[in-house]
Amino acid sequence: MSVDFKKLFNNKIIKNFVIVFLGDGFSSILTLLNLSIMIRVLGLNGSSNVNLAISYVLVFDAIFNFQSFNSIIKFLPQYIISNNIRKIRQYIQQGFVLDIITSIISFIFCNLFIVIMFYIFNLDKGLIKLINIYSFSILFNLTGTSIGIIRVFDKFKYSSYINVVVNLFKFIFYVLSFFIKSSMLYFIWVELIFSIVSMVFIFTVTKYILNIKNIKNIFKIGIKWDNEFLKFNFYCNFMTTLDVPMSHLTPFLINRFIGIEFISVYKVIEKIGGIIAKIASPLVNIIYPEISTKISEGDIYSSLNLVKKLFFYIVLFGVLCFIFLGVSYKIWINILILDGEKFIGNIMFYLAFIIFKFSFVGVYPLVLSLGCIKYNMYIVLIANLVYLLCIPVLANIFNINGIIISQFIQVSFVIFMQIFIINRKLRLKV
Repeated sequence: MSVDFKKLFNNKIIKNFVIVFLGDGFSSILTLLNLSIMIRVLGLNGSSNVNLAISYVLVFDAIFNFQSFNSIIKFLPQYIISNNIRKIRQYIQQGFVLDIITSIISFIFCNLFIVIMFYIFNLDKGLIKLINIYSFSILFNLTGTSIGIIRVFDKFKYSSYINVVVNLFKFIFYVLSFFIKSSMLYFIWVELIFSIVSMVFIFTVTKYILNIKNIKNIFKIGIKWDNEFLKFNFYCNFMTTLDVPMSHLTPFLINRFIGIEFISVYKVIEKIGGIIAKIASPLVNIIYPEISTKISEGDIYSSLNLVKKLFFYIVLFGVLCFIFLGVSYKIWINILILDGEKFIGNIMFYLAFIIFKFSFVGVYPLVLSLGCIKYNMYIVLIANLVYLLCIPVLANIFNINGIIISQFIQVSFVIFMQIFIINRKLRLKV
């Protein structure tokens, strides 16, 4: 089996995947347990309100707070290869400056639009205090460039260590909520504090990496903006904005069309589905720098083969997980959610959707590396409009399954069109 893997991936990819998968997998389990604890302490309504407040902040964080890691990963490899320290410093400086400016803009808009958003989605005004507190997490979400540096310099183990340590301590504070009088404010403060702790760790690691690579005095040089870097950064972050309906607006749509108590139910379903995502998401983070580097070197076909192999192995892993969770659900379902057995059908349906979605995980990095992001922008825009139009109809008919069906329609359209664009770009059949 090890020989087969060496044919499919180089040793660096295998090593990075194992490190990130184990770290993120453990962190994902802790996050799921934290959510289950909060549901038991606050109930479905209270925990749903906390999740709704966090989702509100994340909407504005995703829309206005640029994260420059995609641009760092795309532009740095060629200058790392040529050892052009001056260009490396310039791109890192641009990334950090954008991270800072856009976080401030995001924080301002988050607090300015509270009244409008509450009117549109008919939210409980008691959430305003929770949102005001958690909105400060935006000002500390300056890690986009740092994450790009960690990935492009092949230091994935550090991000995994940070995730594990931060989530482990957060879990301890969640467990403490059983023994002290805990309210929604308690959980909001815990989330805010540990988001700040995570950022401090990431910055510390970034500083260490830059020092050992002899990349210093980033802010002591005059800033010189690169139009291509800015354009790519804008496109990538605009793509993130287009993903907002599925990633962060969904709880608001559930509140409006199904009921607030179902937000926590959906969040648990989403976290369980994250078991599959935790094999796919690390692979995106790991193979994107590899694909970007190979395409920079003119080696397109090995990148295509890597994407094909990823599809097969993720489907295989996903099916095994699906069978295992389906057979063993009576052991774990009621631990994770109150009256869990009545939601097992929704969970298994969502798992099937996640397997389908992440089996094509290698397509998007290929789209980015081939410079096709401008086409992807239109694809995702149309797909998300379809998603928003489907939810009112399908949610009323199929409840939570209607949300999942709408997501399946959206993802299917995006994947089909991305493959079409790649085929057209390369003039070959993927």
